[in-house]
Amino acid sequence: MRMLFVLVPLLVGPALLVGQSAPPAAADQRPRFDAASVKPNRSPQAGINNQFSPGRFAYVNTPLDVFIYNAYGVRSDRVVGMPDWARQDKFDITATHSPEYRAFSQQQNQMLQRLLEERFSLRTHRETREMDTYALVTARRDGQLGEKMKPSERDCAPIIDAGNVKPRQGDGPPPCGWFVALINGFARLRLTGIRMPRFAGVLEPMTTRKIVDRTNLTGTYDIEMDFLPDPGLLGLSIPNSNALQQSDIPPLPTAIRDQLGLKLESERALVDVIVVDGVRPPTAN
Repeated sequence: MRMLFVLVPLLVGPALLVGQSAPPAAADQRPRFDAASVKPNRSPQAGINNQFSPGRFAYVNTPLDVFIYNAYGVRSDRVVGMPDWARQDKFDITATHSPEYRAFSQQQNQMLQRLLEERFSLRTHRETREMDTYALVTARRDGQLGEKMKPSERDCAPIIDAGNVKPRQGDGPPPCGWFVALINGFARLRLTGIRMPRFAGVLEPMTTRKIVDRTNLTGTYDIEMDFLPDPGLLGLSIPNSNALQQSDIPPLPTAIRDQLGLKLESERALVDVIVVDGVRPPTAN
């Protein structure tokens, strides 16, 4: 059985209040990569390949909007003013840094921000705009949950927030954390000790909208779910996708309802967006 593990980051960008006066200019205190390479990737190959190891950042065959997502915590559909080339052209970025900084840590995100600003001349600001969103709610009137969602004896929030999640060992879920595995084209999601606001954040990259937790569930849960992913949302190339469409593997909204006893309801809400004020193709190495 072929398994591909995909690490989907949960990022939270720095807050900026609209209308707030800018602070006095100061020296940039953000860390920077020790060394970095930025190269156009003109390969016809589909899909993004990311590789992380202590002290190393590597994204291959990746459009600029994905790098912005990783750096600032705002998805592509919430980045306004992006030119077409920045969504279509692909790049390879490899960099090194101190091994003390974990993948997707605040420090690594800040390093990537500086690199994008320096090499792509990226200039942005933040706003809030009303957009279509999803509310995560319970699906059943009696509040009963599905058989794949069970109260947990763990509370992993402090461990996850501190960035101390350990890699999964063997075939079971991690002792604290979550993962998405692609198995013959369908996705298998496993989470332990997770609270609903965090779960909404885990689901969000797999949908087209921001997800807000409105379940009123206050505990922690262990969750298992098999579903048919949208390859475009995860930046993946899934073999035999047409055959999978005809299989009994459910799409994400159906899996959430039938396996977890939850559902996604459409609503409108204010959403943080990034407005691109300027960006150019990268400078040479």
